[in-house]
Amino acid sequence: MLVLAIGDAHIPSRAINIPSKFRKLLSIPDKISHVALLGNSTSSPDFLNFLNTVSSNITMVRGEFDKPTIVHNRAPESNNNDVALQETNIPLVAVIKEGDFKIGCCSGYAVVPKSDPLSLLTLARQLDVDIMLWGGTHNVEAYTLEEKFFVNPGSCTGAFNSDWPIINESVTNANEHEKSETNEKIDENEDKLKSMSIDDESDNKNKTQQDNKTEHDKEDNKEESDDVNNKEDENDSINEEDISRSEVEMSGSNVPSFCLLDIQGSTCVLYIYMFIDGEVKVDKVKYEKPNDNNY
Repeated sequence: MLVLAIGDAHIPSRAINIPSKFRKLLSIPDKISHVALLGNSTSSPDFLNFLNTVSSNITMVRGEFDKPTIVHNRAPESNNNDVALQETNIPLVAVIKEGDFKIGCCSGYAVVPKSDPLSLLTLARQLDVDIMLWGGTHNVEAYTLEEKFFVNPGSCTGAFNSDWPIINESVTNANEHEKSETNEKIDENEDKLKSMSIDDESDNKNKTQQDNKTEHDKEDNKEESDDVNNKEDENDSINEEDISRSEVEMSGSNVPSFCLLDIQGSTCVLYIYMFIDGEVKVDKVKYEKPNDNNY
Protein backbone atom coordinates (compact mmCIF):
# COMPACT_ATOMS: atom_id res chain seq x y z
CA MET A 1 0.00 0.00 0.00
CA LEU A 2 1.16 3.50 -0.86
CA VAL A 3 0.95 6.53 1.41
CA LEU A 4 1.43 9.96 -0.13
CA ALA A 5 3.18 12.49 2.10
CA ILE A 6 2.67 15.99 0.72
CA GLY A 7 2.43 19.50 2.07
CA ASP A 8 3.39 23.19 2.06
CA ALA A 9 1.61 23.92 -1.22
CA HIS A 10 0.87 27.55 -0.27
CA ILE A 11 -1.61 27.83 -3.15
CA PRO A 12 -2.50 30.53 -4.18
CA SER A 13 -0.45 32.82 -1.91
CA ARG A 14 3.04 31.65 -2.94
CA ALA A 15 2.48 29.29 -5.89
CA ILE A 16 -0.04 28.71 -8.66
CA ASN A 17 -0.04 24.91 -8.79
CA ILE A 18 2.11 21.83 -8.43
CA PRO A 19 4.22 20.86 -11.48
CA SER A 20 2.21 19.21 -14.25
CA LYS A 21 4.53 16.18 -14.19
CA PHE A 22 3.66 15.68 -10.51
CA ARG A 23 -0.03 15.79 -11.38
CA LYS A 24 0.47 13.20 -14.07
CA LEU A 25 2.35 10.87 -11.70
CA LEU A 26 -0.29 11.17 -9.00
CA SER A 27 -3.31 10.89 -11.30
CA ILE A 28 -3.19 7.10 -11.56
CA PRO A 29 -6.43 5.88 -9.94
CA ASP A 30 -6.60 3.29 -7.15
CA LYS A 31 -2.84 3.28 -6.54
CA ILE A 32 -2.48 5.46 -3.44
CA SER A 33 -4.40 4.25 -0.41
CA HIS A 34 -3.83 7.20 1.91
CA VAL A 35 -2.82 10.88 1.68
CA ALA A 36 -1.03 12.65 4.55
CA LEU A 37 -1.43 16.40 4.07
CA LEU A 38 1.16 18.07 6.27
CA GLY A 39 -0.04 21.65 6.55
CA ASN A 40 -0.19 24.96 4.67
CA SER A 41 -2.25 23.41 1.88
CA THR A 42 -5.91 24.09 2.62
CA SER A 43 -6.40 27.50 0.98
CA SER A 44 -7.06 26.14 -2.51
CA PRO A 45 -10.27 24.13 -3.09
CA ASP A 46 -8.94 23.02 -6.49
CA PHE A 47 -5.83 21.51 -4.90
CA LEU A 48 -7.92 19.73 -2.25
CA ASN A 49 -10.25 18.40 -4.95
CA PHE A 50 -7.24 17.06 -6.85
CA LEU A 51 -6.03 15.23 -3.73
CA ASN A 52 -9.50 13.72 -3.37
CA THR A 53 -9.09 12.22 -6.85
CA VAL A 54 -5.73 10.75 -5.74
CA SER A 55 -7.31 9.13 -2.67
CA SER A 56 -10.52 9.73 -0.79
CA ASN A 57 -8.72 8.74 2.42
CA ILE A 58 -7.02 11.99 3.48
CA THR A 59 -5.49 12.83 6.85
CA MET A 60 -4.57 16.48 7.26
CA VAL A 61 -2.88 18.47 10.01
CA ARG A 62 -2.86 22.21 10.54
CA GLY A 63 0.08 24.23 9.30
CA GLU A 64 1.33 27.61 10.37
CA PHE A 65 -0.72 29.42 7.70
CA ASP A 66 -3.85 27.25 7.78
CA LYS A 67 -7.14 28.25 9.34
CA PRO A 68 -8.26 26.18 12.36
CA THR A 69 -11.23 24.80 10.43
CA ILE A 70 -12.01 23.69 6.90
CA VAL A 71 -15.34 23.63 5.08
CA HIS A 72 -16.06 20.64 2.85
CA ASN A 73 -19.01 18.87 1.27
CA ARG A 74 -20.97 16.45 3.42
CA ALA A 75 -22.58 13.40 1.89
CA PRO A 76 -26.32 14.01 1.32
CA GLU A 77 -28.86 12.12 3.39
CA SER A 78 -30.91 9.37 1.77
CA ASN A 79 -34.09 11.48 1.65
CA ASN A 80 -32.33 14.66 0.54
CA ASN A 81 -30.25 15.10 -2.60
CA ASP A 82 -28.95 18.52 -1.60
CA VAL A 83 -25.24 18.65 -0.81
CA ALA A 84 -24.61 20.24 2.56
CA LEU A 85 -21.47 21.97 3.77
CA GLN A 86 -19.70 20.80 6.89
CA GLU A 87 -17.05 22.60 8.94
CA THR A 88 -14.34 20.42 10.46
CA ASN A 89 -11.51 21.28 12.84
CA ILE A 90 -7.99 20.64 11.53
CA PRO A 91 -5.88 18.94 14.23
CA LEU A 92 -2.29 19.81 15.01
CA VAL A 93 -1.25 16.15 15.07
CA ALA A 94 -2.72 12.92 13.71
CA VAL A 95 -1.86 9.21 13.60
CA ILE A 96 -2.27 6.83 10.64
CA LYS A 97 -2.18 3.04 10.87
CA GLU A 98 -0.81 1.32 7.75
CA GLY A 99 0.53 -2.24 7.73
CA ASP A 100 2.62 -2.85 10.84
CA PHE A 101 3.39 0.87 11.15
CA LYS A 102 1.90 3.67 13.15
CA ILE A 103 2.58 6.94 11.34
CA GLY A 104 2.48 10.30 13.08
CA CYS A 105 1.75 13.54 11.21
CA CYS A 106 2.40 17.16 12.18
CA SER A 107 3.63 20.47 10.84
CA GLY A 108 7.07 21.62 11.95
CA TYR A 109 5.78 24.70 13.75
CA ALA A 110 3.82 22.47 16.15
CA VAL A 111 7.07 21.49 17.91
CA VAL A 112 9.48 23.75 19.78
CA PRO A 113 12.13 24.48 18.60
CA LYS A 114 10.64 24.35 15.13
CA SER A 115 11.44 21.04 13.38
CA ASP A 116 14.06 20.20 16.00
CA PRO A 117 15.02 16.47 15.74
CA LEU A 118 14.93 15.87 19.50
CA SER A 119 11.57 17.64 19.80
CA LEU A 120 10.23 15.52 16.93
CA LEU A 121 11.56 12.42 18.67
CA THR A 122 9.74 13.42 21.86
CA LEU A 123 6.52 13.90 19.91
CA ALA A 124 6.97 10.53 18.18
CA ARG A 125 7.33 8.88 21.59
CA GLN A 126 4.24 10.64 22.90
CA LEU A 127 2.21 9.47 19.91
CA ASP A 128 3.85 6.02 20.09
CA VAL A 129 4.54 5.95 16.34
CA ASP A 130 7.22 4.25 14.23
CA ILE A 131 7.31 6.86 11.46
CA MET A 132 7.00 10.62 11.94
CA LEU A 133 5.93 12.79 9.00
CA TRP A 134 6.27 16.55 9.33
CA GLY A 135 6.35 19.65 7.14
CA GLY A 136 6.89 23.38 7.38
CA THR A 137 10.55 23.63 6.36
CA HIS A 138 10.19 23.12 2.57
CA ASN A 139 13.26 20.88 2.80
CA VAL A 140 13.22 17.18 1.94
CA GLU A 141 14.59 15.19 4.87
CA ALA A 142 14.69 11.49 5.78
CA TYR A 143 16.63 10.08 8.70
CA THR A 144 16.39 7.57 11.53
CA LEU A 145 16.78 8.51 15.16
CA GLU A 146 16.63 5.92 17.95
CA GLU A 147 15.11 3.40 15.52
CA LYS A 148 12.28 5.73 14.46
CA PHE A 149 11.95 7.02 10.91
CA PHE A 150 11.50 10.76 10.28
CA VAL A 151 10.36 12.06 6.88
CA ASN A 152 9.78 15.59 5.59
CA PRO A 153 8.43 15.66 2.01
CA GLY A 154 9.30 19.33 1.42
CA SER A 155 7.03 21.65 -0.57
CA CYS A 156 5.03 20.15 -3.43
CA THR A 157 5.06 23.48 -5.29
CA GLY A 158 8.55 24.69 -4.39
CA ALA A 159 7.05 27.68 -2.59
CA PHE A 160 9.53 30.04 -0.96
CA ASN A 161 10.16 29.75 2.75
CA SER A 162 10.17 32.76 5.06
CA ASP A 163 12.85 31.21 7.29
CA TRP A 164 16.37 32.65 7.34
CA PRO A 165 18.26 31.83 4.10
CA ILE A 166 21.20 29.41 4.19
CA ILE A 167 24.24 30.56 2.22
CA ASN A 168 26.31 27.85 0.54
CA GLU A 169 29.72 27.39 2.17
CA SER A 170 31.42 27.45 -1.24
CA VAL A 171 30.05 30.91 -1.97
CA THR A 172 30.98 32.17 1.48
CA ASN A 173 34.52 30.81 1.20
CA ALA A 174 34.93 32.31 -2.28
CA ASN A 175 33.79 35.70 -1.04
CA GLU A 176 36.16 35.54 1.92
CA HIS A 177 39.02 34.59 -0.43
CA GLU A 178 38.27 37.58 -2.67
CA LYS A 179 38.14 39.91 0.33
CA SER A 180 41.46 38.59 1.67
CA GLU A 181 43.12 39.17 -1.73
CA THR A 182 41.75 42.70 -1.83
CA ASN A 183 42.97 43.37 1.70
CA GLU A 184 46.43 42.12 0.76
CA LYS A 185 46.54 44.51 -2.18
CA ILE A 186 45.50 47.38 0.06
CA ASP A 187 48.21 46.50 2.59
CA GLU A 188 50.83 46.39 -0.18
CA ASN A 189 49.80 49.81 -1.44
CA GLU A 190 49.82 51.23 2.08
CA ASP A 191 53.41 50.00 2.50
CA LYS A 192 54.32 51.60 -0.78
CA LEU A 193 52.78 54.88 0.31
CA LYS A 194 54.72 54.80 3.59
CA SER A 195 57.98 54.14 1.82
CA MET A 196 57.23 56.87 -0.67
CA SER A 197 56.54 59.36 2.11
CA ILE A 198 59.94 58.56 3.67
CA ASP A 199 61.63 59.06 0.32
CA ASP A 200 59.78 62.32 -0.10
CA GLU A 201 61.23 63.71 3.13
CA SER A 202 64.77 62.91 2.03
CA ASP A 203 64.17 64.22 -1.47
CA ASN A 204 63.05 67.60 -0.11
CA LYS A 205 66.73 68.40 0.36
CA ASN A 206 67.45 67.82 -3.30
CA LYS A 207 66.83 69.96 -6.34
CA THR A 208 63.48 71.48 -7.36
CA GLN A 209 63.29 69.06 -10.28
CA GLN A 210 63.40 66.09 -7.91
CA ASP A 211 60.68 67.71 -5.74
CA ASN A 212 58.40 68.03 -8.73
CA LYS A 213 59.04 64.41 -9.63
CA THR A 214 58.19 63.31 -6.06
CA GLU A 215 54.93 65.25 -6.13
CA HIS A 216 54.06 63.61 -9.43
CA ASP A 217 54.77 60.16 -7.90
CA LYS A 218 52.53 61.00 -4.98
CA GLU A 219 49.68 61.81 -7.31
CA ASP A 220 50.16 58.53 -9.20
CA ASN A 221 50.19 56.51 -5.98
CA LYS A 222 47.10 58.32 -4.74
CA GLU A 223 45.30 57.37 -7.93
CA GLU A 224 46.51 53.79 -7.46
CA SER A 225 45.13 53.72 -3.91
CA ASP A 226 41.81 55.14 -5.08
CA ASP A 227 41.62 52.44 -7.76
CA VAL A 228 42.19 49.73 -5.13
CA ASN A 229 39.50 51.20 -2.89
CA ASN A 230 37.10 51.37 -5.82
CA LYS A 231 37.82 47.72 -6.60
CA GLU A 232 37.12 46.83 -2.97
CA ASP A 233 33.75 48.60 -3.16
CA GLU A 234 32.95 46.74 -6.40
CA ASN A 235 33.80 43.39 -4.81
CA ASP A 236 31.59 44.17 -1.80
CA SER A 237 28.69 45.01 -4.09
CA ILE A 238 29.20 41.75 -6.01
CA ASN A 239 29.26 39.73 -2.81
CA GLU A 240 25.99 41.21 -1.59
CA GLU A 241 23.96 41.71 -4.75
CA ASP A 242 25.23 39.63 -7.67
CA ILE A 243 25.05 36.10 -6.23
CA SER A 244 22.91 34.01 -8.54
CA ARG A 245 19.86 32.13 -7.26
CA SER A 246 21.62 28.79 -7.74
CA GLU A 247 24.25 29.84 -5.21
CA VAL A 248 21.76 30.57 -2.44
CA GLU A 249 19.54 27.97 -0.82
CA MET A 250 16.35 29.51 0.54
CA SER A 251 15.75 26.56 2.88
CA GLY A 252 15.09 24.22 -0.05
CA SER A 253 12.61 26.50 -1.80
CA ASN A 254 12.24 26.42 -5.59
CA VAL A 255 12.57 22.61 -5.49
CA PRO A 256 9.08 21.04 -5.64
CA SER A 257 8.97 17.64 -3.93
CA PHE A 258 6.78 14.98 -2.34
CA CYS A 259 7.23 11.49 -0.90
CA LEU A 260 5.58 8.10 -1.37
CA LEU A 261 5.81 5.48 1.35
CA ASP A 262 5.48 1.93 0.03
CA ILE A 263 4.52 -0.10 3.09
CA GLN A 264 4.64 -3.88 3.02
CA GLY A 265 4.29 -5.44 6.47
CA SER A 266 7.19 -4.21 8.60
CA THR A 267 9.12 -2.75 5.65
CA CYS A 268 8.77 0.82 4.40
CA VAL A 269 10.43 1.94 1.16
CA LEU A 270 10.45 5.72 0.85
CA TYR A 271 10.46 7.24 -2.65
CA ILE A 272 11.48 10.91 -2.78
CA TYR A 273 10.32 12.81 -5.86
CA MET A 274 11.96 16.15 -6.71
CA PHE A 275 11.31 18.39 -9.71
CA ILE A 276 14.73 19.70 -10.80
CA ASP A 277 15.52 21.45 -14.11
CA GLY A 278 12.22 20.39 -15.62
CA GLU A 279 12.70 16.70 -14.82
CA VAL A 280 11.47 14.47 -11.99
CA LYS A 281 14.30 12.95 -9.96
CA VAL A 282 13.61 9.97 -7.69
CA ASP A 283 15.58 8.75 -4.69
CA LYS A 284 14.88 5.72 -2.51
CA VAL A 285 15.37 5.01 1.20
CA LYS A 286 14.50 1.74 2.96
CA TYR A 287 13.40 1.45 6.57
CA GLU A 288 12.77 -1.75 8.53
CA LYS A 289 10.68 -1.67 11.66
CA PRO A 290 12.74 -2.99 14.61
CA ASN A 291 11.75 -6.37 15.97
CA ASP A 292 10.08 -6.03 19.38
CA ASN A 293 11.98 -9.12 20.56
CA ASN A 294 15.16 -7.05 20.45
CA TYR A 295 14.07 -4.99 23.42
